[in-house]
Amino acid sequence: MAILGTPAFHGQPTSTPAPEQSLHVGGYGSFRFEANDIPDRQFVPGGSAKGFTFRRFVLTTDSKLSDRLRVYSETEFERLLEIGVEKKAIRESGGVKFAQEVEGNSGGEVSIEQLWLQFDLGGGQAIRAGIVLPPLGRFNINHDDDYWDLPRRTLVDRDAPVVPVKTAWREAGAGLVGSFNVGRQSKVSYQAYVLGGSTLDFNLENVAQTRVPGRSKQVLEAAVRLKSGAVDGTKNAEAFSWRLAVSPTLAGEIAVSGYHGKYTPHFLSISEPIHSLGLDGKWRFGKFEVEGEGIYSAFGNTQTVAAAFADAVANSSVETSSAEASPLESEIEIGLDGLARRRYGFWTDFKYHWRPGFLKKTFLGKGFEDPQIIPILRYERVWINQEIEELAFRGGAIQGLDLVSRQQHRVTAGINYRPLQRVGFQFAYEHNGRRAGDRLIFPEVAVGSSNGFLMGVTFSF
Repeated sequence: MAILGTPAFHGQPTSTPAPEQSLHVGGYGSFRFEANDIPDRQFVPGGSAKGFTFRRFVLTTDSKLSDRLRVYSETEFERLLEIGVEKKAIRESGGVKFAQEVEGNSGGEVSIEQLWLQFDLGGGQAIRAGIVLPPLGRFNINHDDDYWDLPRRTLVDRDAPVVPVKTAWREAGAGLVGSFNVGRQSKVSYQAYVLGGSTLDFNLENVAQTRVPGRSKQVLEAAVRLKSGAVDGTKNAEAFSWRLAVSPTLAGEIAVSGYHGKYTPHFLSISEPIHSLGLDGKWRFGKFEVEGEGIYSAFGNTQTVAAAFADAVANSSVETSSAEASPLESEIEIGLDGLARRRYGFWTDFKYHWRPGFLKKTFLGKGFEDPQIIPILRYERVWINQEIEELAFRGGAIQGLDLVSRQQHRVTAGINYRPLQRVGFQFAYEHNGRRAGDRLIFPEVAVGSSNGFLMGVTFSF
């Protein structure tokens, strides 16, 4: 939707023509059905169940305030049906009762993916500031579901991420974006941002467990893992991300990119860096298309991080004794999750844009100007080296540290029918194979391989 108009002026009238403004409201969304050969008893949250998934719905706004000023936003509703909050205070015998209830579905999330202001400097160059996407690789900056021809995102960027934070990864920052022509048909484009930086952050989880004949148990878990940095001004700007792309012709581009920053929080006594490098590209050969990405990330000396974490937190687990609370056992657990010394991997898509003449004569293509069928084959593989799987410490000293290394590949073959460029009906077979380690990385089950059939719908407007 586009809304065009001129701004209202207050005070003294002016003879200067008002600049034209525009507001474009759009969005995209996707759904998926999956059936696989993973036994139900082995399914774990975060894996792939047999059923329907409301992947996400994203609303976008693109507002042109003047010829040189632009504001863009993306707000995502992921796997979300509802959020309900109820609060009440009731006066009862002898005092006041305070109650609060929060309702929602598992895995639901509301988030801001992008929100930035861009000031054009002229000549194709601009300053951009706000919530931006670190341009490491091509998937994070082109993550809209309707762009892709398979109903699941890549291992590298989402399911077994080797990027510092899984897609859609965003940070608060500011920098330069732009492009310039080289010769008659070549173009160079770039993005470069100073960012707040990803950091080790925590989530709290409450668990209530009944046990017969033993005591019931209440657990408060604090899981510390790498996440996008704070946006409330409490974190220093400690990261830099960049991407440089060359398009020799309109047929495609090749790009290099990077991300560099400190990820250890201030409550630790040490400083360790992230260094990530990416190589990506896309090329068209007539109706054939090849697209791919490779990412390498190193996280410094993670065992030193584990030691500093143990020293700062002191005890990884504290629980009551039966003498203190005979009916109920309470436990506090604090863990450092998923931090690996190195993560790297790649994915490659091979596809063919097929526009058979008979398609417009069938019910599939009738009434559409340019329907197409896109067969696609994707191969991807990830390596995760020296990941901290379990960390136990007491009195600030490490009692146990388990490091694991895992490898996994995935082969996906599918077809995407696009009656319109913005709408896709996707069908795919997916094979996940363990190459090293005791389990698959995704889905996180202790099997050597998994196979599944996926159907998806994507759209944008």
